Amino acid sequence: MNPEVSIIIPCYNAAPWISATLDSALGQTGVSCEIIVVDDGSTDESATVAREFAHRGVQVIEQTNQGAAVARNTGLNHATGEFIQFLDADDLLAPDKLQFQMEQLKSAPAETVVSAAWARFSTDPAEAAFAPDPVWINSSALDWLVLSWSGGGMMHPAAWLTPRAVARKAGPWNETLSLDDDGEYFARVLLASAGVIHCPDSRVYYRTH
Repeated sequence: MNPEVSIIIPCYNAAPWISATLDSALGQTGVSCEIIVVDDGSTDESATVAREFAHRGVQVIEQTNQGAAVARNTGLNHATGEFIQFLDADDLLAPDKLQFQMEQLKSAPAETVVSAAWARFSTDPAEAAFAPDPVWINSSALDWLVLSWSGGGMMHPAAWLTPRAVARKAGPWNETLSLDDDGEYFARVLLASAGVIHCPDSRVYYRTH
C-alpha cells in the first residue's frame, strides 16, 4: 500500500541539522509517510548522517550538485504518496502537522491544498513566535495569490500539503530559477488546485541562520 504522504527533503551541506529534521519527519503521528532525502552533492557529512536513518525507512538519493529545484524534482520523481510535503533539511515539522492537515482535507473538495502556521527560530524551536499573516485563511487560489502579492504575507514552502494530483498538474520545479523558485512553484500549484484551506493547528518551524 502506498503511503499517504511523501516527505521530500532536498539536502546540501546540512549535516548539523538534518538529524533533527529527519526526527521531526519520522515523528509524524496518525499518517503513513515515506521520507525521501535527496543529497545534492554535499561536501560535508550530510549524506552519511542521512544514511544512518535508512534502518528507519528513510530513502537517501545522492546526486551531483545541481541546485535545490533539481533535488526537489528528483524527489518528486521517486514519490509514491497521495500527498506531497516539501521540507528543507534544516527545518522542522510539529509531530501532528500532517495529521491535522489530513483531517482538514476530509471535508474539503478534491485537489484542495492546505497551509499551516509557521514561525522562525534560530537554535531552539521554543523561540518560534507564531503570528498570523493575512494569507492564513481559506480562499480561492486566485484571491490568495492576489492577497499575498499585495502585501498579505508569504507561506513557507514546508507549510503546504499538496495533493499529488495537483503537483502533477502544476508541473516540476523550474530549475532555471535561483531566487523565489518556491514562490513561482507554489503559484502554479495553487492555480492547479481547487483552492486553499488553512490549518492553524498545524505548525512548521523555519530555521534561520
